[in-house]
Amino acid sequence: MPRVRRRAVTPAGRTVILPGLALVSASTDAISYLGLGHVFTANMTGNTALLGIGIAAGKAGAALRPACALAGFVLGVVVSQLLVGRRRLLASCLAAELVPLAAWFGWWHAMDEPAHGPPRYGYILLAGIAMGLQSGAVTRLGVRGVTTVFITGTITSLTADLTGRLRGRPLPRPPSHPLQVSVLVFFLAGVVAGAYAFRYWGGTAALVPLGILAVLTAAACAQPPEKDR
Repeated sequence: MPRVRRRAVTPAGRTVILPGLALVSASTDAISYLGLGHVFTANMTGNTALLGIGIAAGKAGAALRPACALAGFVLGVVVSQLLVGRRRLLASCLAAELVPLAAWFGWWHAMDEPAHGPPRYGYILLAGIAMGLQSGAVTRLGVRGVTTVFITGTITSLTADLTGRLRGRPLPRPPSHPLQVSVLVFFLAGVVAGAYAFRYWGGTAALVPLGILAVLTAAACAQPPEKDR
């Protein structure tokens, strides 16, 4: 059986890149929620609930917005899996994520007006694709108990581990609690930053996650190449 190449991110790289990606997804979610009609582009659990509510209420727009986000997210995950086997998987996925996020920012900024009508659905789709790419990339890293596009899993894993420790159960080796806490803190910070940026800049606030992602992509490119497994 042929050996599979997998991305090897150093512990130092994880402590920088994963919390940084939480900043990207959280700020994107905040800007999307405030500027694109109360829709999430990273949190698909919330979008699935919004889709069901929109269907039950018989409101086409309320259902179409989360449907676009879900479709974009799934497409992004598919593309991330097509990149599996690249020599620098994480860097490849993050570079690919830059494309729809840059298009999102550029299109919204060029329109120079509130997001209404057909363009709104295009913005949602682009942001959803970017978040799906990120989710797929982080999943392939295989870091236990850490996600960056939503935090329910991270909170559950951290709480379960710490509760188990109080009951005398051995912790996983190696424990990832500091990284989990960092991701949670940075996610909250990203929401605050995205909300403030949108309040003062409108659609131009999309430059915040785009700029952070560009720095993280450069950091991922600086990581040592993955090894054969």
